[in-house]
This record gives sequence, C-alpha cells and structure tokens, in this order.
Amino acid sequence: MNLTKPILDIILFSRKLAELVGWEGPAMIFAWYGLSGLIIKTISPAFGRMTAVEQQLEGEYRHLHNELLAHSEEIAFYNGQEWEEKNIDAGFNRLYDHTDMVLGKKFLMGIFDSMLVKYGATMVGYTVVGLPVFGPKAAEYLAKTEGKTSQITSDYVKNSSLLINLAKAIGRLVVSYKEIQSLAGYTSLINEMDDVLEDLKIGRYKRVMVSANETADGSGEKKKSEEIVGF
Repeated sequence: MNLTKPILDIILFSRKLAELVGWEGPAMIFAWYGLSGLIIKTISPAFGRMTAVEQQLEGEYRHLHNELLAHSEEIAFYNGQEWEEKNIDAGFNRLYDHTDMVLGKKFLMGIFDSMLVKYGATMVGYTVVGLPVFGPKAAEYLAKTEGKTSQITSDYVKNSSLLINLAKAIGRLVVSYKEIQSLAGYTSLINEMDDVLEDLKIGRYKRVMVSANETADGSGEKKKSEEIVGF
C-alpha cells in the first residue's frame, strides 16, 4: 500500500489551492474527509477479524477433505459415507454462510463509502470552487478580474482540477482502512502459525481444551485446561 504519493499530492495541491481560493478551501475539504473517516470507522464492521475467521473456515474445510482421503478405506468399511458427507457439507455451509455475510457487509459499506466520500465530497467541492465569487473575498476577486467572464471561467476550471486531484489523494487515505483491516486479519493468522512453528521447533504440542462442565459455584463459566504433550 503506497501512501507516499497521496501525502505528497495533498501537500502540493493544498498549497496551490490555498493560493487561489484561500486556506478556507483546503480546510473545508480536510474537515469533510475527517468527518467521513470518523463515521466510516464507527460503523464499519471488523473486517480484519472476519478475514481471519474466513481463512480458518477454509482451513477446516480443506482439513475435512484431507481426512476423507486419508481414512477412505475405514469409512467405506464401516459405511460412514453418509456421516462424512453431512460433516463435509456442514463445513462447506459454515464457510459459505460466513463468506456470504462478509461480501454483503462489504457491498453495503461500498455503497456508503461512495455516497459519503464521493458524492458528499462533490457538494463540498462546489462550495470550495465558489469561494472566489461568493466567498468573503468576492469583491476583491471580482475587482482583480474586472468581472471578465473568461478569467472567472479559467480560474474555475483551474480550481476544479486542483480540487479533484486533492480529493482523490485524500480519498485514497480515507478508504485505505479497508486494506489495513484485511492485512490485519492475515497477519493475525501468520502470527498464530509462527507460534505453532515455534512449538514444533522445541518439540512441544500445546492444546487448549474447553470443558463444558460448570464450575462448583454454579456460575456457568467454562473451565479451560492445557495439555502439553512432548513429541
């Protein structure tokens, strides 16, 4: 994920736009995108955790197929094909339901992102490019251009171009949270795999077992115990 170019674009375009319309213009753009980013962060689901769960379910589904291949003779001998079929179908349904849920949330968030970041920023942009003519310094600007329509149109086109490029640069930073969340989900899985490899290096297998038995005080909390078996 490249953030250097968007940051450099923000600095350059903000400075140039401030020279033409004043610092009120870039300030309005930054305020809008800051508000948009805060709203998106508040309502956005935990896509990183969802990605980790999706990868885990994919691994479990592949494991079921590997178990079927490894124990195919025993399954055929004991007529366990129906149970294995139900077990694999259940694993597939868990993966399918979770993936469908994640895609649905991403679809809805994509619509909201477009409305908030794209169309909302367009309305703010029209306000910014109108500052020279309708802003507090409108009289000074009109006196400078002598009310020439061609000069005003030229400045409008120039300001619009700068504003569009500035909005694109800020938008790339605002929406980059999706990539960071997905990356966080993958890195959590890699960290878990690294812990397992470290255990294998020292010849230790660590399994956390959860007992469904309730505690003596009747609180209903599940007891956890660890069993360490050396290779």
